[in-house]
Amino acid sequence: EESLKVEDFWGEFGQVALDFWENKSAESYQNEVSQVLQKIKQHEVQKVVLSRTHFMSTEVADAPATFQSLCNHFPNCTVFAFQHEHFGSWMGASPEVLLEGTERGFRSMSLAGTRLSGGINWGEKEIKEQKFVTTEIHRTLKNLGGHVRRTPQTTFEAGPVEHLMTWVNTDNSQLEVFETLEALHPTPAVCGTPTPAALAALREIESYPRELYTGYLAWVKDTIYANVLLRTMKWHANGIQFFAGGGITKDSVPLNEWMETEYKISALKDAVQLR
Repeated sequence: EESLKVEDFWGEFGQVALDFWENKSAESYQNEVSQVLQKIKQHEVQKVVLSRTHFMSTEVADAPATFQSLCNHFPNCTVFAFQHEHFGSWMGASPEVLLEGTERGFRSMSLAGTRLSGGINWGEKEIKEQKFVTTEIHRTLKNLGGHVRRTPQTTFEAGPVEHLMTWVNTDNSQLEVFETLEALHPTPAVCGTPTPAALAALREIESYPRELYTGYLAWVKDTIYANVLLRTMKWHANGIQFFAGGGITKDSVPLNEWMETEYKISALKDAVQLR
């Protein structure tokens, strides 16, 4: 019976075709990065997380095999697949925990800064970028009450790329789960800082609807485990739509930001299995 349920799920996965999608060029994306840099220069915002999508046309992608491939490619990530009545079929491998219940309270992951795996020293740009996230998560949890502490900054491996990571812990075990999620999301890891200014910049510059990308997926039963929807792909009957982004700060170089999204999209493409 359980096997039939799984087969039914995959049988309905990604059955709606995408009518039309034009992939953004490197030049166009770098122009958007430059627009963000101008806003940073004018002190309108400190950081903006810009993103884009890439559509790969195929009618022979194997969803269950790709799910298993993601598990193999991203062993440190939460691999997910789900269908939504309005938003369609989604799959991915999230490296980022938004909120997790612990024995002593809750914790949230500050994850930002990207480089190819195997690097030696992190650049100043990535260190500052991740610090924005850590500071804001710490402030948010502190405002909700309790003692808040953070772990030392470390490197988190997410498949072929690495990120800087810090856990921010609170001993307040009485936090209301959904109120806390609402307070945390969106973090500077997926939006920017200050949040209102970053959101305004994204609405002006980012030229596509994110849908569920950079939202969160939560399991709530005896405790809470919520992941940010990153390293995501939306499945269609005629192809797969990949989503990727990166944090833009005053030290960003437009070409480097384009290449970061290329690395992230390529990592997902490499996991796709064909029938």
